[in-house]
Amino acid sequence: MNEIHLPENKSWTLAEVVDVVQRTLDAVGKESTQNSLRYSPEDVYWLLHDMLRYVNRNVPGEYTLRRKNNGTYRVTYSAEDTSRKQSRRKLKADVRKTADYLKELTGRRPPWG
Repeated sequence: MNEIHLPENKSWTLAEVVDVVQRTLDAVGKESTQNSLRYSPEDVYWLLHDMLRYVNRNVPGEYTLRRKNNGTYRVTYSAEDTSRKQSRRKLKADVRKTADYLKELTGRRPPWG
């Protein structure tokens, strides 16, 4: 396997990280040709899903696996949808917080909350 240098004082762009991961997976693929272990489509899906979840925690926007048809997926990226969803969640939380406060003050929950 080729050496992969990860100097402590360097910061990495997402493209550089993807390149390092890709080279690592290529090396694992070459070394594992003798391995008879088989993976189900669900195993592969969850591996990809978990990898994208990790990426999404560290980048703006959201990468998702979208099912196109039976057994076919596409990786999509959406920054605008994610921002809208986050804004909507924040607004709902603020409305709920306001309704809880009004209920605490008046003893009644407002009809909109």
